[in-house]
Amino acid sequence: MLSTTSASPVRRLRASLRGRTVAILLALAIELLIALLLLWMAPHIEPKEKPKTVVFGIEASEGDKAPAEKDAAKAPEKARKRAGDKAEAQQQTPTAALPPPPVVPPVSSGPPSFIVMSRRDYAATDISKAPAAQSGDQGNTQTADAGGGSGADDTPRAGTGPHGETLYAADWYRHPTNAQLSPYLPQRALGREGWGEVACRTIERYQVTDCQELGEFPRGSGYAGAVRQAAFQFRVKAPRVNSRLLVGSWVRIRITYSQRAGGGDGGDAD
Repeated sequence: MLSTTSASPVRRLRASLRGRTVAILLALAIELLIALLLLWMAPHIEPKEKPKTVVFGIEASEGDKAPAEKDAAKAPEKARKRAGDKAEAQQQTPTAALPPPPVVPPVSSGPPSFIVMSRRDYAATDISKAPAAQSGDQGNTQTADAGGGSGADDTPRAGTGPHGETLYAADWYRHPTNAQLSPYLPQRALGREGWGEVACRTIERYQVTDCQELGEFPRGSGYAGAVRQAAFQFRVKAPRVNSRLLVGSWVRIRITYSQRAGGGDGGDAD
């Protein structure tokens, strides 16, 4: 009884192992069939052949040269031909006109075109300071000159003016009248004898301008101021030096006032 019960599990184990072995073999067979089927169904791809390199050989005869030798022989000829073509093109191309050289003025051997002057000489050339010319009825004129001539008809000098200008003695063209002088006499000078002296610059038409008081007698009488105020009516000739009239020069004018018999004051031009 014990042997019967103990053999039964062994038998069952064997039977189980046999069944499993069959199943495993069957599964392997199925997988093998599937792999074969896939290999059979796959397309057949043939490998491409590699291209073979073809080399062409050219045999050179005795009369022919290799291309490399021909090219080496023709190279100098091509270089000479190119150089000749370039030179011919340069000859045919017109040369651009060059700009003319600058004109250099000729060196003159004559006197210079400018004059070197000092400041004093330059100031003397200022024509704006020159006096106006006299009218035709007064004859030839000359600008004012500090110097005087030595001619017989020259106007004598009478000293120096307030600013250092040369004064000449007045040469009357027409003497002033009492009616022209009396309106300018101050009240403090009435009934007193004396004189007034002024320096005036001559201008055209025998007139004078820019008169300045030089002196008077008696001092404080006002005679110099009276002469200065009445000077616009004076008619004086321009000084004459070397037969030329110096229009614009300065003259000294003195008017003497004296007591007249009729009781009025009168003026005499010196």
